[in-house]
Amino acid sequence: MTTTSRILVALKDPDQVEELISLACMLAQADKEREVHVLHVIQIPRALPLETQLTLETDAGEAMLARAETVAEERFGLQVETDLLQAREAGPAILEEAKERGVDLIILGYNRRRRFGERLIRATTLEYVVRHAPCQVLLSVSPAKGGEMRGRSG
Repeated sequence: MTTTSRILVALKDPDQVEELISLACMLAQADKEREVHVLHVIQIPRALPLETQLTLETDAGEAMLARAETVAEERFGLQVETDLLQAREAGPAILEEAKERGVDLIILGYNRRRRFGERLIRATTLEYVVRHAPCQVLLSVSPAKGGEMRGRSG
């Protein structure tokens, strides 16, 4: 008896949609029983009711999820399930979704916008997921903008 494994891709940065979805789809193709779920969490400030509709954020989230579906279908011939959630904090929402769906891998992206030497796990969502995930977490770090190499030289 085989069990279906599940991958959860948590999208935050529109610049990383293609990279993260491609990674998830390549892993899914390696194991035909894998399902890919794609999630974007809109964080609602505590000063607002949780049901508040933030139109710009909703539109941006829906665009990322639509792009994810397109990449999966056109490049890999796969269907992915997408969800747009609203929460106070993205980290706990991602983990709750992972638990509900029984995922065994969470894929997150990190886009380097800080100078070399600053802590990688500085973002609270990333730190929370890595520390509390009930499954494996795969972190895809985008190259520095402009391909700049900083640090020690030769």
